[in-house]
Amino acid sequence: MQSEFIVSLIVLALLGIFIPGFLIKNRLKKKPVVCPIDGGCDEVLKSKWNAVFFIKNDILGLFYYILILFLALYLFFVSEKLLFLTKIISGASLLFSLFLVFIQAKIIKEYCFYCLISALINLLIFINEFAL
Repeated sequence: MQSEFIVSLIVLALLGIFIPGFLIKNRLKKKPVVCPIDGGCDEVLKSKWNAVFFIKNDILGLFYYILILFLALYLFFVSEKLLFLTKIISGASLLFSLFLVFIQAKIIKEYCFYCLISALINLLIFINEFAL
């Protein structure tokens, strides 16, 4: 297994942790999220689509990126046995991200910059894992 791909997976997971962390911090402090594109973040983040089974998407995203980080560290330092699991998890996350981007485009008709960056990171994680 090529260690540079695992290292890039670790970097992507660390980058991913910052986005939901930022969104959670703003939500807990009840601060509006400043959106660098067109100002649609608050509409997206306050929509009914921002939770799955009463769990906010930012919390799910934070857990996902932490899980990917730990799995990547495991792959790097311990064993390659969990590679298939990481591929399944990242594939499911990518499908969920694509679904949420579709919701933004077709139903909410507003875009959240941070959600789009998170979806891009999910795509890069997925592509990166299949390079392993």
